[in-house]
Parts: sequence; C-alpha cells; structure tokens
Amino acid sequence: MIEIFDKQRRRVAIAENAHAISEQKRINAVWYFYFSLPYKDPKNEYCKPFYYVRHNGGELYRIMPETLTVDESGSVAYQCEHVLATLIDNILFGYHVVGNLGTYTADVIRYVLDHQLVKNWVLDECDYRNQFEYGWEQESLLSALFSVATPLAGPYIWRTNTAVYPWRLSLKRLDTTGRPEMYVRRRHNMTSYQRQKDPQNIVTRIYPLGYGEGVNQLGIGSVNGGVPYLQSPKAITDKYGIVERVWTDRRYEDPVSLKAAAEAMLQELQEPAVSYSVGYQEMTASDFDKAEVGKRLRIVYPEIGETVDTFITEIKRDYEDATRSSLVVANKETSIASSLADMADRQRIEQTYAQGATQIYSQALQANCDRSSGAVMDFFIPEEMRIINKVLVKVRMTKFRAYSKSTESDAAKVVTSTTNDDQTRTSSDGGRTTSTTTTSDDQTRTSSGGGGTTATTSSSEQETVTSSATVLSAENIRASDAAGYSAAKHNHGIREDARLALTDGEKITGSVYWIPSGAHTHGEHDHKFIIYGHSHRVTIRDHSHTLTIPGHSHRVTIPDHRHTITIPGHFHKVTVPSHSHNITPGIYQYGNPQKFGLYINGTKKADFSGRTAELDITDLLTGSDNMIPRGSWLSLEVRPDDLAYISIDLIVQGFIQSRGDKTV
Repeated sequence: MIEIFDKQRRRVAIAENAHAISEQKRINAVWYFYFSLPYKDPKNEYCKPFYYVRHNGGELYRIMPETLTVDESGSVAYQCEHVLATLIDNILFGYHVVGNLGTYTADVIRYVLDHQLVKNWVLDECDYRNQFEYGWEQESLLSALFSVATPLAGPYIWRTNTAVYPWRLSLKRLDTTGRPEMYVRRRHNMTSYQRQKDPQNIVTRIYPLGYGEGVNQLGIGSVNGGVPYLQSPKAITDKYGIVERVWTDRRYEDPVSLKAAAEAMLQELQEPAVSYSVGYQEMTASDFDKAEVGKRLRIVYPEIGETVDTFITEIKRDYEDATRSSLVVANKETSIASSLADMADRQRIEQTYAQGATQIYSQALQANCDRSSGAVMDFFIPEEMRIINKVLVKVRMTKFRAYSKSTESDAAKVVTSTTNDDQTRTSSDGGRTTSTTTTSDDQTRTSSGGGGTTATTSSSEQETVTSSATVLSAENIRASDAAGYSAAKHNHGIREDARLALTDGEKITGSVYWIPSGAHTHGEHDHKFIIYGHSHRVTIRDHSHTLTIPGHSHRVTIPDHRHTITIPGHFHKVTVPSHSHNITPGIYQYGNPQKFGLYINGTKKADFSGRTAELDITDLLTGSDNMIPRGSWLSLEVRPDDLAYISIDLIVQGFIQSRGDKTV
C-alpha cells in the first residue's frame, strides 16, 4: 500500500493501483523510491511535487520528477527521494567555521541542523566525540552534514527515523567484530552471486591537499612530522608497491581534519576493491532473512569454497518480482564521495567555494628617535589571511638628522624701564594692639617617680681633706649666743645636756654628756681628715612632685608705629646688540648609535648590534598559542642606544581569501 501525504504530512490518498514499485537504498546516501500509476487514475492529482509517499509503513519519501510514458499500459512513472533530501533545500550562506577543541561531533551536527528554515530534522544519537574543525561556504545543509563524517576512521552509517516528527537522524558506528546479523546461502535465499575485484584504484601513498593554492595550499606536514604524505604499512607496500595519488578537497582548512580524512581514505584504497552482487529473496519474516543497509552480512557459497563477512552497502528491491532484488556488499564501506557525486549537479560544492591568492604587501617608515622614544610602525593582518608565509623586516640606522640651523634677528634694540621720581612706600599699623594669653584658673602639674631607685656614688681611693680655722677669741663671739651663754662661756652650738657617742673607730663603745669648757680661745690651727675609699648609696622611694600654677594672664601692648621705605627715581637699561641667526640648508647629524632593540607590541624580542639588519620576524609575532593574531593591528618598534635616524621596510607574504564585506 502506498500512502500519499500533503506538505503538512496529512494523508490525502491511497494509491491502490500503483505498480512497478521498487526501492533503492545505499549506505550514507539519499534513498530512492519508484512507482507508477495508470495515467487515467484519479489519484494522479494527489501525486504533486514535494508531496510525500510511504510504502507499507516504511520510510518517508517525497515526490520529485514524474514521467509520462505512453505505451500499452499508459502509465505515469514517479521518482521519489528520501526526505533526508529536504536538507538540500537550505544552505549555509556565507562562510562558516565550526569545531576544533571543545566542540564535539554532535555539536557540529546540531550546528548544521540549526540552520534549517523548517526544523524537520533533529539529532537523535551520535557515537563519535571527535573535535575536528570544519569550514563551509555556500553549501547545502546535506552536503555539510555528510562532510562531518568524512574524516571519521572506520565504517559508519547515517540512520533515519521518519515514523516520528520532527524526523530523527543518528550517526552510528558500524561494528566490524560482531556476529553476522543476516545470512545469504546458496540453495536458500541466494538467487545469484557475482564477485568483482578491481585493483585499478589501489593507493598506498596519498598526498592530501586542502584549502588554498600553490605553495599556500593546505597540507598535513605540520601535523605529520613534516612529511606531506601518508603511506600504507610495509606489508601492503611489499605486496602492491608504492602507488601514489594526490587527493584534494579544498573544503578542509584544518590540517588535523584533513589528515584524519586522508587516513580513512587510505585505509579504503590500499586494498583492491572487491564488490559482491548477490541476488536474494526474503524467504521468511526472520531478521536473519530481512535485508537492511548497514547490516553485517555473511555470504556462504560452499560450492566455490567462499564465506564472506561484510556489510550490506546497497539494496535494490523489486516489490513485484522478488527474484530481481539484489544486494551489493563490499570489503569496505562506500565513501560519502559517491553519494555526493550522485547529486553533484544540485550541490556544486567546488564551484561555490571561495578561494583566494598569495599576496605581498609592504610598508616603510623613516623617523628620528632616541633610546626612550623609538621608531614605531603599526601594520594590519586581515582576518581573511589564512596563511602567513613570512614577515620580513629591514632596519637601517644612521645618526640623528637636523635640517636647519640659525635664524636672523632684527636690528639692535635698547629696552629701558624708568621711574619718574622718588617713590616712598609706607606701611602702618593701627597701634596699641594688645595680645593677651590667659589661663582661666589654677592649674596643677604633677610628676611622679617610679620609686625603688638607688643612686650610688663611690670614691675609688683614700682622700685627705684639710680645713683651717682662724683665731677664735672671746671678743669674736656675740653676746647673744644661740645657747644663751656669755661670750666667755660658749658651747660651740652644742646643747649642754647633749650626749656624745664614743667609738673605737668602727662601732659605738659608749657615750658622755657634753660639758661646756668655759671661757677660752682657739688659736689658728688646722684640721686634717683622712677619707678612705667608700661609697654612698641612696634609695629613692615612690613619690610625686606637685606644682600648682595659679590662674594668670600675659599682656603685650604694641604702640602706634609705621615703616617707611623710600625708593629713589631710577631706570633700567638693557641693550640688545644687532645680530643674526643664519639658516644654512643641509643635513646635520648628531649621536652615534651602535645597536638597537626590537619590540613587538611593546615587548622586547631581540637586541641587534650594528646599524643594519635584515630579519624574518614571523616567529617573533606568534603568541602563547603559537599563532599570529588575525584581524588586529600589530606594532613593530625599533629603539636605538643613542640619537638616531631609523628607516624600516616591512614585507608581508601570505595567502588571503576572497572574502570581504563589500565590493567597491
């Protein structure tokens, strides 16, 4: 039963009279479905372009061309393509780059599907987590989608599910080690058997080339140890020799992705292509009898002694004559290139993919400078410059240049300033100004000692001290002695009943009472004392000193007064003699530069001796990521060790893409 659906996927008819029904399925390609209706069948009016059909609950197809065949049957033949082809209807307009580190295969697939105008397809499953970089320009979504799997190693298959909406798409890895999922045997379900081996396309050494042209065409040397090719193992080259081919796909702009794709291609081409065409007939409803693209198949042909384990790469079903159904299998998976070739007239990848050309541009700068202010040249690297071959710089350094000296003045001039007469300057004050400082009340200041302080003085040796006395007589003693005695009777100031201590020189041995001597005199005499070495120890206890300052004021009075200065009349006379500053044309040099420093974006990169240098600064321009920044201005500065005249010539060679915002 063939069901017909409109563009909104609503069923509008059932083509009961359909005949010549067949289906072609090929791995990793767009599938096709064919049927015919009698030209007078009313259901023909529902078979419009871009309407959908489904056969026996299988995959969904859309109607494309129709062919009217006038013969005995008078039929209209319809060719339908799988709805996966709807992705051809939308394109990635402009230039798109996606992938690389941090962006996995599933992310890239979603990026492509997100550009659908109508979200028919969504990603269901993805068995790969590679981080390849992809670049597309003016490509259909289907072409871009299929290219995602191109660099993957090992067999893979795109699977679809159109029983739900949005339709689901999965990228699955094919198991090369599992048990067979289907058997085809002689005298069981095999109707015919054909094997074809083709060694014409053997390749054992492949040179991959990607984006660009000439010397700037992308290769794999940078990610392959400097070797521009990939080569098969020794066991293969011993068998078939070295067979070289150049493979070019300019869609690749990343060497890692280009190498991965070339490895997959070499794996496919290093052995002769062996294809098997097997006629078969589904005998039962068992999964072992049901053919599906990508299914692991075992072919058993005992009569010729062959047993082949492989994958089904193509199915051709004739629903009217099962004996005409066939399977195509191979010793390797079919490359995606074959599916794209089938639609080459609709995709035109190479024709719409922008390229570019190798370009050279130069700049020059001349400037006077010194060790603190160098000669600075700014230059721009466009975003579209995919490859930078080299950045060459020539520096020439001479002495600082001046181009003139001396200028002529006017005639001699006398400049005079004069005062007309004496001038007196006077300053006065108001007089009797009193300045007073006052304390409002008594103020007490207290200082305290911490106590417990011992001060000691010592004499280091014996000392003799002598005192002398003059004659003391009765007439020299005042009548009013403090003790109340007469002039003739005195006590030297000692109270009469005082006790005097007696010692033996070291300790007190007793005492006596003082008895005045009565009237007497003292003649002139000396007293001699011997003071032996000793020390004095004084202990100062805790104490404080208190000083009270009573309230008081200070008053200062300044009387009326003035200051007078008289400046007599005078003048100042300055004579500027006649002179000239002559301008002498020429180049006048200063300084003696001998070396210079080279700076990139303000960072010193190298020192050079001498006055001339030619160098390639390509490596000096790279950042921490070992890349030269694109789409930005770079700064080159030369700083001499003395006054200098600097000349800089810069040449940039690189491959620039034919891309821009507009054409002027």
